[in-house]
Amino acid sequence: MSRARGIPAGTSIRAHRAVLALLLLGLAVTTWSGTARAGVVRFRVQPEASEITFKATSRLMSADGRFHRLAGLVVADPMDLTTATITLSIEAASIDTGIGMRDNHLRSEDFFDVRRFPTITFESVRVEGAGRRATVAGRLTLHGITRAITIPVDVELTSVALVATGEFVINRQDYGLTYRSFLNPIGNEVRVAFTVRADAA
Repeated sequence: MSRARGIPAGTSIRAHRAVLALLLLGLAVTTWSGTARAGVVRFRVQPEASEITFKATSRLMSADGRFHRLAGLVVADPMDLTTATITLSIEAASIDTGIGMRDNHLRSEDFFDVRRFPTITFESVRVEGAGRRATVAGRLTLHGITRAITIPVDVELTSVALVATGEFVINRQDYGLTYRSFLNPIGNEVRVAFTVRADAA
């Protein structure tokens, strides 16, 4: 019986089929891996379309404000929220409460001390959830102090855009913001709300 072309002498048809099956399996795994990597999208935060606001209380006048300048990146598979990694940076000096004198005081050493600590940052370490609801655990660095924080987030995520909204409360003293006023006592809890919009980069 003649030997099939391309099969070395001493190689059985069964062995040849086994080798062929392994090659096909390797090709399938490579293709699947490439598809999995292709599913991960980089989303760049759009500062002009995003908003980070805060509300701090005091005896005489509560402060409602926002930060105007921010940047960030989200890397995620739109089909799986738990794959997401988030980095966000806020320029502390961009604080705006609508009162210039108060804003300058907040930028001073009494509060944010923006010359020493120009940025507020957040980096995620874990994302849990499914659908449009997620819990993001990460590290918030404010006034040079880093603390773990967990934030509930509502998410709209497609392959081309991301919108994340939520709010959380921090204690300003946890971050070394310990300024006190006898005439106008300031509350320790600050409520932060955000809407972050990002487009596929």
